[in-house]
Amino acid sequence: MQPSNSSVLDFTFNNHSFVKNEREGIRVSQCIMNGPLVDQIDGVSTLYDLLKNNVRRQPNDPFLGWHDSLTAPYQWWTYEQVNEKVEAFGSALLEVPELVRKKVKCVGIYASNCPSWFITEFGCWAYGMVVVTLYDTLGQEAMIHICNEAELTLAVCDTPERARKLIKSRTSYPELKNIVLVSPQGELEHLRSLAAGDIKIILFDDLLARGFAHRKPVTPHGADDIALICYTSGTTGTPKGPMITSRNLLAVLAGTKKLFDPMYVVYIGGKIGFYSGSVATVSDDMKVLKPTVFTTVPRLLCRIFDAITQKVSKSPFKKFLLKYALKEKCHQVDKQVFKNNSIWDTLVFSRIRSKFGGNLRLVLVAGAPVSPPVLRFMRAVFSCPVIDGYGCTELCGPASASYGGDLGGGHVGSPYPCVEIKLGDVPEMDLVALRDNKGEICVRGASCVRGYYKNPEASMQLIDGDGWLHTGDVGIWADGCLKVVDRCKHIFKLAQGEYVAPEKLEQVYQNSPLIAQIFVDGNSQSTFPVALVIPDADALNKALAKYSTRHSSESPNNYSIHEMCEDHFSKKIIMQEMQKLAEKAGFMGFEKVKNIKLLADPFTIENSLLTPTLKVSRLQVRKAYAGVLADLYMQGPFI
Repeated sequence: MQPSNSSVLDFTFNNHSFVKNEREGIRVSQCIMNGPLVDQIDGVSTLYDLLKNNVRRQPNDPFLGWHDSLTAPYQWWTYEQVNEKVEAFGSALLEVPELVRKKVKCVGIYASNCPSWFITEFGCWAYGMVVVTLYDTLGQEAMIHICNEAELTLAVCDTPERARKLIKSRTSYPELKNIVLVSPQGELEHLRSLAAGDIKIILFDDLLARGFAHRKPVTPHGADDIALICYTSGTTGTPKGPMITSRNLLAVLAGTKKLFDPMYVVYIGGKIGFYSGSVATVSDDMKVLKPTVFTTVPRLLCRIFDAITQKVSKSPFKKFLLKYALKEKCHQVDKQVFKNNSIWDTLVFSRIRSKFGGNLRLVLVAGAPVSPPVLRFMRAVFSCPVIDGYGCTELCGPASASYGGDLGGGHVGSPYPCVEIKLGDVPEMDLVALRDNKGEICVRGASCVRGYYKNPEASMQLIDGDGWLHTGDVGIWADGCLKVVDRCKHIFKLAQGEYVAPEKLEQVYQNSPLIAQIFVDGNSQSTFPVALVIPDADALNKALAKYSTRHSSESPNNYSIHEMCEDHFSKKIIMQEMQKLAEKAGFMGFEKVKNIKLLADPFTIENSLLTPTLKVSRLQVRKAYAGVLADLYMQGPFI
């Protein structure tokens, strides 16, 4: 993202929250104190207004950008061009008879983030239609459920591969009659043959042309109409569809505006550059785009951190230089001084920044906890604020963010100005929030959805009678900042009656350079947790070379990841490392992992073991490795 406003962001707010109601433990952002929660922006009453207002102000400014190869320059559509396409696309959708007949006009989007996604989304919003999200990791059963529940008659696909997936299962959702294909890649006729007349395959550009020829007046959503049903793959069960309204999304925007005006580029008139589609090449995209704002997930930051530290570890001098430069740079960063002209920037950090465009002014990260060392490292390297936040689909984005002066990390900041937060009791875990300063994170405000689409039972579980949305996350307050401990439903009870939070353990164990990924599990029939570990191949190879004369006598590169995962010494080395980390973190005896299985194949989005936000899909991992986990329990403690 690239805000066009050149002003420096104001991070002078005290990020410790304000206790609004001591009796219930309700906290709000200190920037609103006893005032009302923010929920609207002057001059904006619909999502379409966000675009239209900027078209009036700056029609010829660049807005949406993309590039056709990793080294090619970005091409841009202006605000006026985007708006023309939005209105044309929405007008054309109103010519689709199967869609028009529906009371709730749902349009599916099955694509990666791209300009066509934006055109589709705002085209729907400009004409009162509902966007429904589809994505690869849902699996066939979940995809069928969503298509039928939303009664999809039309879906937009970016690639032939995704269109093919929908076509092959077409008999399971007979109402789907239209697929709009963004990029045919020479497969249009093949797809039409495969669809056998059951589904019309329409090119995105052809639909746009129809819309340009038959433009209709816009009819945007009302504030409380459903604008988006963003189905969550989640980590358990059948996908549920949070019903997101214009009011929900505008409340988040209002909260963001209250904190730092120049961030939400659709509001302030910045430009958005889309990545080329692969997480592995994001840095190449950034080199070309040179963004000022970068939104990401913790796993990607950890990958960057690991790549940099591993590269310098090969040279004792570079390792020393980075360590010393980091120490000196953090003296500035800890005082919220973000300059990029120090001697350490010249010698070390500017070279790293250049690989990511060299122009970052703000990094936003959410989706899972980020370790304090990684946050501190990134703030020093990028020489800009790296803001850790907390939220979920049901909250339409952030509920809290570390936007103030506390850069220590280990928490997700204080409440967003559009919500209030409290901790709720969790009887099944014997947690009384006010007594223990620990409980389920509950959120209330205009950004909270009102429930799940066509699922009243789940909606009642989500929102209680007082309007509190129950996130299912367990949190604590630390110096007025929210800290997420784990998921209620992820916490497991051991045979001795002790409760264990696996994600807390995983976050600690993940700090080992030997561990690329880890999944901790336990149950009420066992007295100890176990873990599945995907080792870092390079780091483990080096550790084995030091540990065994057998390995040191040969090149470590001769050993494949599969060979290392079956090696007894590999398991011993990693278990010893995990024991040290557990001791250092102060784990109780029952929290320490006692047995592990090394796996050569990583958890990925493609094998459905990671969610689209790169979280481990706990249910899917348990299913895939049920036999392996059972064997670990039967084997007993390894150490």
